[in-house]
Amino acid sequence: MWSVTNIVPSKMAEYANLVRRALGQIGGHGGVKGFLLQLFRVNDIKTGALIGVDKYGNKYYEDKKHYFFGRHRWVIYTTEMNGKNTLWEVDGSMVPAEWHRWLHCMTDDPPPPTHLSLRSSWLRCISSM
Repeated sequence: MWSVTNIVPSKMAEYANLVRRALGQIGGHGGVKGFLLQLFRVNDIKTGALIGVDKYGNKYYEDKKHYFFGRHRWVIYTTEMNGKNTLWEVDGSMVPAEWHRWLHCMTDDPPPPTHLSLRSSWLRCISSM
């Protein structure tokens, strides 16, 4: 018969760690609904530190501790882009060029948040000429 005393203490610590990580995954996605939506949408569940958000609303994450190189950076795509519902139509071309370099480990530095304002000020200078 199974009892708590039959479980080795190290196994109990493993189970506690497993439950802690599962609750962290569910909480990291905004609850059960967000967790299931992410699972069905991109067939992957990850949590990490939010690095930044691009002009379309895509969110970029990184976790070097739990994932190996090449899988430690990822994007959670926005649900609407250019007036089109993209909830179930996820495409790699939805990543802007300035975030592509960081996402594919060509650089360690994410693009600065003022990237677009520099470009718009440059355009204003040209239009005033």
